Amino acid sequence: MSYLFTSQRDLPEFRHLEAEPLSGALGATISGANLADDLAQDVIDEIYAALLEFKVIFFRDQEMTDEQHLRLARKFGMPQGPGSIPQVEGYPMIRLQRMDEYQTIGGDVNYHTDDIFRDYPSRMSILRGLTMPTGGGNTIWCDMEKAYASLSKPMRKFLEGLTAEQTLSKNFGPGILEGGGARAYEDMMKRNPPVVHPVVRRHPETGRKCLYVCQMTTSRILELNQDESDALLAMLLEHSYQPEHECRFFWRDNSVAIWDNRCTQHRGINDFSPAFRLMHRIPIIDDRRPSLNPDEEPRLEYDRNADFIRVEDLFVNKPELTYHVDGEEPAQGNGAAAESGNGAAQPEDEHAVEVDPGFLNKLNENRHGMVFTPGAAARLKKIPRMFRGAAISAVIAEAQKQGSAEANIAILDAVQAKRRGG
Repeated sequence: MSYLFTSQRDLPEFRHLEAEPLSGALGATISGANLADDLAQDVIDEIYAALLEFKVIFFRDQEMTDEQHLRLARKFGMPQGPGSIPQVEGYPMIRLQRMDEYQTIGGDVNYHTDDIFRDYPSRMSILRGLTMPTGGGNTIWCDMEKAYASLSKPMRKFLEGLTAEQTLSKNFGPGILEGGGARAYEDMMKRNPPVVHPVVRRHPETGRKCLYVCQMTTSRILELNQDESDALLAMLLEHSYQPEHECRFFWRDNSVAIWDNRCTQHRGINDFSPAFRLMHRIPIIDDRRPSLNPDEEPRLEYDRNADFIRVEDLFVNKPELTYHVDGEEPAQGNGAAAESGNGAAQPEDEHAVEVDPGFLNKLNENRHGMVFTPGAAARLKKIPRMFRGAAISAVIAEAQKQGSAEANIAILDAVQAKRRGG
């Protein structure tokens, strides 16, 4: 007896790579390429074809340097600068994702599309897992094309005419206000004003449509009243984040994930704190805004010979960008210096500050004999928890570089100056 169906999924054929699907929705583990090598263009083309097919692809046992990571990223396009995100020293286009007892995943536990709160979100990302916890810290990706396709036809038609506001204030606002105060919140919103994108977008290369709303930053659907918007968004998000639309990746040291940011969302699983986790990520810019008609969108103009593109260039109306250290107060005014009556900058008193004694004691435990001053601890405490661990590490590294046994405000100012390029 013969049957007309098969248990095998039709997979693309590759000359250099092998692909093993991770779920029925999206994701595949790829073998056959050493990403640390200077890969030939035909191998890069196959990797990109696998990305378009599976939407997120994974590689195991890929030990590489930061320079090799950057070389790989540039094969696919222009890297994006970090903005206020912590960065690897000497590599402002490599984002530092360091988790330890001082820092948690934070807002990333919500499903999100990277940089959706900018006019030009990133096209793709290359994430390296350098040091991963045992049995935790996995990441889930969601196929937003499948989420859209599994809606009823009348609902799909209704959604295609709608637009939604994307803003960091939805989830990050309360944390910024609590940690850094109103000034830090105001600065965050000046650098990242709300933007509007379609609720449904079309992929500019595959032509497939996907839902383009997310848990972390989508605040409302503009064509509806607030109650209607809240109800519709709740339904769409619950529908999207079903297991049938997802794949889950179990990280190990030297694993690499590459995902198409135009049609997926992801979230980190915070089940490993306070264990240590270290990852480096390079986002690649997209030169077209999200749209139902991407071919009609004007291309983003930028210097193609630059090392990376600045985040403020990813807005149509470029915001005024001020440089802080991961959410801390500015270097003048209430930050590293206070204005005296005659206008001269006076140094902060390291000890004339209110500080959380528990936080200060925690900083001073097992830190290679280094002592954090109350002033430094007070400023570090203002940094949102998602960035705090990386900031503390940068301060420790700078103090060690200067041969200082004390992590003080001057050390923090030196770190801040580096972030400004000073």
